Amino acid sequence: MKIQQSSHLSPFGGLNFVLEEFKKLKIDQLLKTNLPKLSGNSHYTWKDLIFSFWSIYFCGGSCIEDLGENFRGFLTDSPYLKAPSPDRLLSRFKELSEAKYVCKTKRGESINEFSENPMLDILNIRLLKRLNPEKYLKKDLILDYDNTIIFTNKADAKMTYKREYGYCPGVGIIGSDIVGIQNRNGNSVAYALQEKTLETMFENLKQEGISVDAFRADSGSYKFDIINTVNRYVNKFYVRIKMRPSIYQAIR
Repeated sequence: MKIQQSSHLSPFGGLNFVLEEFKKLKIDQLLKTNLPKLSGNSHYTWKDLIFSFWSIYFCGGSCIEDLGENFRGFLTDSPYLKAPSPDRLLSRFKELSEAKYVCKTKRGESINEFSENPMLDILNIRLLKRLNPEKYLKKDLILDYDNTIIFTNKADAKMTYKREYGYCPGVGIIGSDIVGIQNRNGNSVAYALQEKTLETMFENLKQEGISVDAFRADSGSYKFDIINTVNRYVNKFYVRIKMRPSIYQAIR
């Protein structure tokens, strides 16, 4: 595209093509029907809030505060959204949050703090299906699972095995799409109640008509209860075995 003449140029003009595609795909309607109803007096819709949030990262930003002085002036020119302030966006997101819950395993003394958001998990899957419907009609989908550390100095973060504070969420991925997530505190080991985490992910995918053929994970999933759960949902699975002296000798 070549601009012949314009009285106002924006370094993020290409964003409008992305937002226009979202409008064609009726992403705004998906957000409206899957998120809590807002007051009739609300100045911003979920489309305004979510599209503005996404636009931060589409434009190269790194945090919600970029919606203030850095990008808001440019986003106000877009015909596809009304840009809120960072405080308004954060307050709406806080309304979507769910309280954490605490669990203890049958063995061990560790207190596991978990956090889930079923509503956003389902919305996420529906968004992925709307953006790439052909992908999720396939019958050979592979679900990868891993627990990854997010280092942070937030007040409630616990010490990880890396000897730094952070969280350790369990994440389900199909291709490059995150299809399920459960936040865990940093001191929660990967295999602790993982069978419940995976059961929730598989059930959410099943509810949305997505069939998973295979499952892959590292040795953090090498546990009888976990493998038993996975075996109910897939045709085959690949789990890295935990190496022990007896197994090492058998392989030799």
